[in-house]
Amino acid sequence: MGLLYITLSVACSLTIAHLLKLSEQSKSRVLNILCINYITAASVSFFLSDSSAPLSEDFPEYLILLALFLGLIFIANLFIYSTSIDKIGMGISIAAMRMSLAIPIGLSIIFYNEQISVVQYIGMLLVFISLYLLLPRIKSNTLSLRSSIMFPVLLFAMTGIADASLKVYEREFSGVISEYGFLSMIFSSAFIFGTSILIFKKELSFKPKEIIYGIIIGLANLYSSFFLILALQEMNGSIVFSITNIANVVLGALIGIIIWKDTLSTKQKGGLVLALISILILI
Repeated sequence: MGLLYITLSVACSLTIAHLLKLSEQSKSRVLNILCINYITAASVSFFLSDSSAPLSEDFPEYLILLALFLGLIFIANLFIYSTSIDKIGMGISIAAMRMSLAIPIGLSIIFYNEQISVVQYIGMLLVFISLYLLLPRIKSNTLSLRSSIMFPVLLFAMTGIADASLKVYEREFSGVISEYGFLSMIFSSAFIFGTSILIFKKELSFKPKEIIYGIIIGLANLYSSFFLILALQEMNGSIVFSITNIANVVLGALIGIIIWKDTLSTKQKGGLVLALISILILI
């Protein structure tokens, strides 16, 4: 079942990426879409949750603080992701996000002592090599050095923190609150932060197109994280994060070629082949 959960999580992640690209092209307001996205995800996860833990006297207060922190990380990361797709392209944005697998993998091996075989270590090494090969060449005459460095670095760090937090939840808090309950807390927090910014900017209004985009992205966002948590319960985090991240890059590149008419260099084609080999090794 672990591989099925990974497949579903990847499908949701790719849906988010392409809807954000469509929303940027339609000149929709990204933050407004993200607010609808998070209130949708929070509402659905709340109603599906069967956990009464938030009302329990034993419910740890620091878990609420963790949810608030992650809510800020989630909405900031998705906003940066959308901007990055528009400024430096989908390929490099997805690759930068997915190279962040180093953070949750390191967490799984170092702090939770997860054991993997020598062959799987080789598979993870191939993951990083293939991700490097998949990165598109940045043309200095069209992109500033600051943008070309800032967006990938931010996406790397914030996505890594977000993914690692799901591993921490699975190990430390899954017995305290259900998956839906935990995600509801995070998404509610993200909605509060986003709405506060819109109120401050006096832009708390939503166009029909923004609402539609937000609802669909919200459902995809919820189940991208939900299926990832289920996969982590079935398989080692180091393997789950490796397969998930490289699958996002490979399929994202292929969909980009088919739908968005993207072109790949010889180096990137080699990266795709190596990525497929690494997935087979990890599986």
